[in-house]
Amino acid sequence: MVEEIATVAFCEGDGVWLTTTPVASCNACNVSDDCGTGIVAKTLTPRQQRFFVPTALSLLPGEQVKIGLNEQSLIMAALMVYLLPLVLLLLLALLGNAAGLAEGWIMLLALGGTASGFMLARRYGQQQEKRTQIVILEVLPSLGVQQHAVS
Repeated sequence: MVEEIATVAFCEGDGVWLTTTPVASCNACNVSDDCGTGIVAKTLTPRQQRFFVPTALSLLPGEQVKIGLNEQSLIMAALMVYLLPLVLLLLLALLGNAAGLAEGWIMLLALGGTASGFMLARRYGQQQEKRTQIVILEVLPSLGVQQHAVS
């Protein structure tokens, strides 16, 4: 199970809306503010992701929870996004080459295969989005500051 910390944005009926903030690997470096890769990573990294999780727990906005996602769903999504377009690109390019097509047509076939792969991956993702179960594993304790009287 892949785990992530999420924050309760607000409660609604039979569940809660959670937000997560993805962390780019470039943020760990000391020079990420001056590095071109770090600047691009900060620019292109989505700020927050928001999604609905059905739950019977009574949670308050601002509480943090640990959520989990089945690894198989994540691996299948990665295969569909990265591998399917590549396989279709190669397959259609090889078929075009075997058919004796001109180089320009082979490139167009390869481009069409890549686009088809991305479209199929998107359709698969939309279907899986309805089936994917994100589970709240635990409610994290609040780290509120307590004030003590000093004598």
